Amino acid sequence: MAPLALATWGAAWLGSSGWRPEREAVIAAFVGLLLLAVVAVRGRRAWTAMIIATFTVTLLMSGVQSWQRHASPVAELAADGAIGTVRLKLLAEAQPAEGVVIGHAELIWAEARQKRVESKVPVVILASGAVSQELLGLTAGGTYEVRARLRAPEPDDAAVAVLSLREIGSEVTGPGIVDRAVNAMRQGLRDAVAHSPPRQRALVPSLVVGDTSAVDAAMRDQFQVTALTHLMAVSGANLTLMLSVVLAAVRGLGLRGWSVRVAALGGVVAFVLICGQEPSVYRAAAMGLVALAAIGVGAGRRTIRSLCVAVLILVWLDPWMARSIGFALSASACAGIVLLGPLFVAAISRWAPRWAAEALAVPLAAQLATQPIITALSDQVSVVGVLTNVLAGPFVGPTTVLGFAAALLCPLPWLAAGPGWLAGWCAQPILWLAEFGSALPTASWTWKGSALGVALITLGSAALAVVLLRALRHRWGGVGFISLFVALALVRPVPLGWPGEWQAVFCDVGQGDATVLNARGGAAVVIDAGPEPPATVSCLESLQVEAIPLLILTHYHADHVGGAEALIARYRPSLVLVRSGPHPPWLEDIARETGTEVRSATPGEVLEVGDVTWRTASVWEPAGAAVAEAEGEGSAENDASVVGVGSSGSLRVLLAGDAEPAGQGVALRAAAQLGVDLEAHVLKLPHHGSSRQEPRFFAASGAALAVASAGEGNSYGHPSVSAMDLARSHGMEIVRTDTQGSIAVALVGEKLTIRTAAGAG
Repeated sequence: MAPLALATWGAAWLGSSGWRPEREAVIAAFVGLLLLAVVAVRGRRAWTAMIIATFTVTLLMSGVQSWQRHASPVAELAADGAIGTVRLKLLAEAQPAEGVVIGHAELIWAEARQKRVESKVPVVILASGAVSQELLGLTAGGTYEVRARLRAPEPDDAAVAVLSLREIGSEVTGPGIVDRAVNAMRQGLRDAVAHSPPRQRALVPSLVVGDTSAVDAAMRDQFQVTALTHLMAVSGANLTLMLSVVLAAVRGLGLRGWSVRVAALGGVVAFVLICGQEPSVYRAAAMGLVALAAIGVGAGRRTIRSLCVAVLILVWLDPWMARSIGFALSASACAGIVLLGPLFVAAISRWAPRWAAEALAVPLAAQLATQPIITALSDQVSVVGVLTNVLAGPFVGPTTVLGFAAALLCPLPWLAAGPGWLAGWCAQPILWLAEFGSALPTASWTWKGSALGVALITLGSAALAVVLLRALRHRWGGVGFISLFVALALVRPVPLGWPGEWQAVFCDVGQGDATVLNARGGAAVVIDAGPEPPATVSCLESLQVEAIPLLILTHYHADHVGGAEALIARYRPSLVLVRSGPHPPWLEDIARETGTEVRSATPGEVLEVGDVTWRTASVWEPAGAAVAEAEGEGSAENDASVVGVGSSGSLRVLLAGDAEPAGQGVALRAAAQLGVDLEAHVLKLPHHGSSRQEPRFFAASGAALAVASAGEGNSYGHPSVSAMDLARSHGMEIVRTDTQGSIAVALVGEKLTIRTAAGAG
């Protein structure tokens, strides 16, 4: 069954990719695959024929669905960037993410460009500023009319359009009876933990129903570093751990056989109802049942077949599931539990009760199986991840069971408060683990998510599984396992020769920016915070940065400020310098919590922090910058970037955020008027080295070195050939974070020394 499931998955992945081949090519491919199937049948290879036929049918089916969605009238409006009125049904509660609020809805009709289009298609909703708080207050299942700009999503996205909200109207119709019941239970859970400590109040709804609305950036960062992020989402592993607790209680009452199966089914039904009837919930339920069968209810090859059948059904029902990272993580975690779970349970059961063995085995197997995917996505290996997941596992089931009990008791809030309070304290050890684990010197290692890097991590995970199967047969083997990972987390693996003597470091944060200027004494000035906290924090830790007195955010695009909340929460800078205009709510909230001053940069100002001097050359707010920031697009927000020269000792670096030709031109004029010298030793290529550059800006820098900060294999083509040719034409050497990793620069005498993390040692 495994080849059949993998072929179906691959076909759905291709079919939903958004690729638009010519009709003749589709027909030729379809006929060719059918001929191969016929040949296989005549050769009496029925199984091969079935795989080929299934691949062909799935490819055709998913391709047709993709074409129908993205050739719809709504998709045409989105491609034109139309602004209009939309009626939609909110499918689930909106959630905050990276300075915006995201929701998922079904569009009913759209009215724009003097025409009305009726089509029930999935859309994604984005909101920022005041309208984001309104979106958070909308009721799942309700129908609303909104004013929004329609934008085209990525070609392989399941959504037909992305709606950037401008205004939310009144509710047209309320949610149905099922949605009202689900909303009441979810609100009942929040009310039940309302009097618990803040972090418990945030984690319990997140762990039980995937409600992350109360989770702050610092907490999210801690869970990401310790590989516990999956606990903040609806997942099959969480369901498995919950059902393990339920079934242990049922068996403790002396019930067996069908009573156990009915209890398991009841748990799954409650899980689906309370978490919401969404694809991710159905996926988690299917994977959770398969995983449970592997360690408790069933056994043997049947569970592997069950996993394959689950993959087939889920992909056929929703071809875009094949492109979902969540689905890949769920399937791999489930495969790990199916293959390794029973073996770990058998090993640990030799010295521990079976219920404890199951609670330890499930997260251990899941973590080992998913680590290659996590590394490919994050360029990180969580050293403490296996350990924190194993230690957190026994607390997940009780927290989830008590959380569900609190939700189900919502009509009796005085009674629901009891299990809600207990759920919070069952979750407290998980919070301690995340806090303690993330504070270790080397909680995570930077590891390139390239094909070679992922292959090595896969081999390493397999080797570790073999070693653990032997070690965990004995109690002292478990103690040695814990001691080993604690020791690894206490040793900081810095590449030989990295960073050496440095004055500026351009961190490899993927497709984003984070520049560090050495202020000496463990302090640094940081310009932009990268798209995600882990990579930026890891870079700062490798430089042994202990304090950031000054953080400069050139503009508000996510690839420059995605890690800002975590950095502010962790390092508590005295001042955050930003572009002109109103500050986004997330920045005001974290600044208020940490007592950090936030203010707009002033052209011509000079700030000094230790060995670092910052001179602001220009701050421009072109028309449309506020809208562009809210919608996460547009040259206006790029050109609003703060432009300045930062110096560490004698080294000067010219930084311009994502400024494009217009913004660079404004910087040239402003610098000339204010007497700010733009000449520098190093130029960080504006906008990651995009093709849109002003040659006079490059000439004014007089730089000997150009640094391109971009993500490996990014879809934007950064850095562009034209930008690199322009830099070379001005006599600049070029270094790139996408191919060379983080880059450290120092000025020794009159000579620039360059070290790269990838080439260190």
